[in-house]
Amino acid sequence: MIWLAAFSLLAACDKTPVAQVSATFENAKDSAVVLQKLNYNRLVPVDTIKTDAAGRIHRKIKLTGNDPYFYYFYLGGNPVASLILRPSDKVTLTVPASGPFVVEGSEESTLFQQVNNDFAAAAADLSALSSSVDEQSSEAEIKAANSRISKRYIDYKREAIKHVITHPRSITSAVVLFQKFSDDLPVFGQESDAVIFQSTLDSLSKVYPKSEYVLALRDEVDARRKSLELSNRLGEAYEIGFPDLVLPDVDGNTRMLSDLSGKVILVSFWSVGQTEHKMLNVDLMDLYRKYHDQGLEIYQVSLDIDKPSWAATVRSQGLPWISVNDGYGVESPSVAAYNIVKIPTLYVIDRKGDIVASDVFEKDALESVIRKNM
Repeated sequence: MIWLAAFSLLAACDKTPVAQVSATFENAKDSAVVLQKLNYNRLVPVDTIKTDAAGRIHRKIKLTGNDPYFYYFYLGGNPVASLILRPSDKVTLTVPASGPFVVEGSEESTLFQQVNNDFAAAAADLSALSSSVDEQSSEAEIKAANSRISKRYIDYKREAIKHVITHPRSITSAVVLFQKFSDDLPVFGQESDAVIFQSTLDSLSKVYPKSEYVLALRDEVDARRKSLELSNRLGEAYEIGFPDLVLPDVDGNTRMLSDLSGKVILVSFWSVGQTEHKMLNVDLMDLYRKYHDQGLEIYQVSLDIDKPSWAATVRSQGLPWISVNDGYGVESPSVAAYNIVKIPTLYVIDRKGDIVASDVFEKDALESVIRKNM
């Protein structure tokens, strides 16, 4: 019975999903190679492996479930190779002293390398085109350069769309969707791109429903959907005179800013982690108690991601007004709607629905604005 139990245990261990990697790092004999894994959005060290006299390593990498995972090899503190590993992959990797690495035995890793190389080439082209003009350039030269930049960007996006359509069940399609040439220039940044995000999510969810990368893609799709819904609402903003907000309160109930129309409204953006914000609430509390019965309302938007901590603070401070938080932090559609670049930020909306003041934090000055619009 003991022998049988041991055999059963070994059989169970054998079912642990693994990928095998045989790598050669040229000109790196007896060197330390660091293996890191991408967990959601951060790299986590897995192991430090020493190469042999020929610069080779052999490693079985235990995987979690059947989902693909991103792994990166570092040599001398620099990334030298990147892989996407799935169970049963048997990868042969060659990292030359200079030039791109060569990978075999992993279709996903090959696609990943192609995606990264194509993006790097496009980014380099756009950078070179941007640097080709300066303050001394003529209007014609600037116009021509902008035209070439636009064409290169469009050409790359077409290739990116082609990749996503051609490889709907490859995790590399999610990689492509999140690419950015800069913070202000994502490859897929238009509202119409929401369709591509949703289509890719639908395909990947069928093969990797629990993958943390697919879950991240789902979060992005949800955020884009909310943003699109808010954008549609903003298209109707002329009816109420200010961008409407629809956010959950501490009890999970949906609260619409437009429901307060006809009253004097303070729209306050804040974070519970900032002491000065809590001090501002003390002034707002005095004004709320003084003018609430005359028609003053406060709609306070928290930009905290930690919703339980926010809700606990709201309750502990006994804030009597409408407190809302969607949990998206600075990615909340409300930030874009009100062009929030810092917190605290405060707007005063009069009874007609017009924004009549912003960032009036001095108590007497804010009270003057409130009293004037009562």
